[in-house]
Amino acid sequence: MKILLAEDDSQVRTELRELLVEQGYEVTTAIDGIDAFEKFRADEMIEILLLDIRMPRATGLQALDAIKKIESPKERVFEALFITGNSDSNAIISALKLGAFAFLFKPIVVEDLLKELSEATDSINQKHYRNFQNSIRNAKLEGTTPPKAAGSMTDGMGATSEIAAIGAEHYAPGIEQHVHRISEMALCVSVRLGLDPQQCQKIRLASLLHDIGKLGGPTDIYTAERTLTPEEFEKTKEHTRLGAALLEHYDDPIIEVAQNIALQHHENWDGSGYPAGLKGDEISIEAAIVHAVDTYDNLRSHRPYRAALPHHVAMEILVSGDEKSNPDHFHPGVLQALLSQHREIEAIYERYRPIDLGSESNLEASY
Repeated sequence: MKILLAEDDSQVRTELRELLVEQGYEVTTAIDGIDAFEKFRADEMIEILLLDIRMPRATGLQALDAIKKIESPKERVFEALFITGNSDSNAIISALKLGAFAFLFKPIVVEDLLKELSEATDSINQKHYRNFQNSIRNAKLEGTTPPKAAGSMTDGMGATSEIAAIGAEHYAPGIEQHVHRISEMALCVSVRLGLDPQQCQKIRLASLLHDIGKLGGPTDIYTAERTLTPEEFEKTKEHTRLGAALLEHYDDPIIEVAQNIALQHHENWDGSGYPAGLKGDEISIEAAIVHAVDTYDNLRSHRPYRAALPHHVAMEILVSGDEKSNPDHFHPGVLQALLSQHREIEAIYERYRPIDLGSESNLEASY
């Protein structure tokens, strides 16, 4: 995710840029509103605006107002966050009218900044999904080939959003919430493990595609509202190899991580998983993370043969096992990190809770 940081105070600008880069963001800086406007117009990769309201030559408000008036053949997806003082009540009202996403009050609290950026990222991703799904839907109605996503949708996050949007359209209502939950849970566990911030962000985005191989499989089985037969369950296992094969066509660091996840997210730490029966550190850390959070999410979700399980029961099964799951299936460090963050994991599930648990389709046949 690329941020345009507009701040006239050089020290504050430098400190904020260093912080954001450490968190895995790509950052372009501007010294005032005019500079911000020109850089936003010239760089279509920018999706988050972090604007100081009070700047020389042109304020953050004037910059956003000018940006909103740019005539473009395509709609850009972005969110604007403002940095302001507590006394700028009139400016805050003006910013709200311009569609400001959030406000950060001086002095800036780092935790608040990162929280707002995370939520802005979620909002942008959801807009990408909706826009691309609409283009697919319209193309189907017109009998034409669905268009490729443009601009920032052509690589990195764009490729991820594009494929995930196709997957969301292909499945049934509710998959959008599922992939968001897995993405945010994977990020939570990655951070707890102390992984590099850029690696954490790659895992967050790549995990959206963990089940993309189901695009090439039997849809009637994946959406069946019944318990699968042993033969049908064996067929569902192919989605791991199919997903890895599909992602071979994208040359991007995020997609490379997604390929590992798609292929290995059903491999078990004790070697009892599929498709290759990998064991221990043969399994990539990103796949091990997604395996654990995906299992938790599946336990929490409705299945044709059982009701959705509450948080404490799902955690108990992860720790103690049941007829299908065993704690030996999971990377020990990943399981410990998930347990340490279990309240945050529960909060993520509730944030993207399925609208109708009773009708959620069989998105993950293994549970």
